[in-house]
Amino acid sequence: MHIVADLHTHTIASTHAYSTVYEMVRGAKAKGLIAIGITDHGPDMTDGPHEWHFSNLNIIPREIDGVAVIRGIEFNICPGGALDRMSEKSLEPVEFALASFHDCCFAPSTRAAHTEALEAVLHDKRVQAFGHPGNPKFDFDMEHIISQCNQYGKLVEINSNSFAIRKGSRENCTKIARLCKKYQVPIVVDSDSHIEYTVGCVDNALEMLEEIGFPEELVVNSSRERLDEYFRGRGLTLFG
Repeated sequence: MHIVADLHTHTIASTHAYSTVYEMVRGAKAKGLIAIGITDHGPDMTDGPHEWHFSNLNIIPREIDGVAVIRGIEFNICPGGALDRMSEKSLEPVEFALASFHDCCFAPSTRAAHTEALEAVLHDKRVQAFGHPGNPKFDFDMEHIISQCNQYGKLVEINSNSFAIRKGSRENCTKIARLCKKYQVPIVVDSDSHIEYTVGCVDNALEMLEEIGFPEELVVNSSRERLDEYFRGRGLTLFG
């Protein structure tokens, strides 16, 4: 199994990241990827960009040096399941949105509070995927949420970077992946890269998925055909 696109990456617009859009594309091309999602943090993140950053995303070319660029955002999940305070107009250019827990926007709380927030996100049509849900700081009722993902059109991310930086994530991601397999929920496998040299670095996640016999056909970014089909279903043509 392999990926053809990395749909969760950050640029210097999120100031704890270190590469430009062009450098991230260069990193994707060096890994042989055909597409990259630029998904900087929403403005409620402590060092997140202003909402104007997102309202101007459409100036980024669809393709740079042969790599398709998907204009995105990583929303911050706030208490109660609210997302970043942004105007609808500023989100018009956004083509792919993840929503994730971050300590600075949602202090880790109870399993019930985390599940309630994710339930709200399930119903939010602005969001396409749950970002790094394996974070052990944010325990939730995995089966309750994942069993509803297909009903509400949500993808689940297996975030390979979490395996290295969030202790306990591998175990949680394995449980999540098994539930996605059980309920036939499509996933995306991403790096969450904050610098060009780690774009497409998802070996930890792929190794785990292969260990549990996860169906490759449920990995949206594992082939050009599946990626193209997913985004065409959202009215977006990535390739020609």
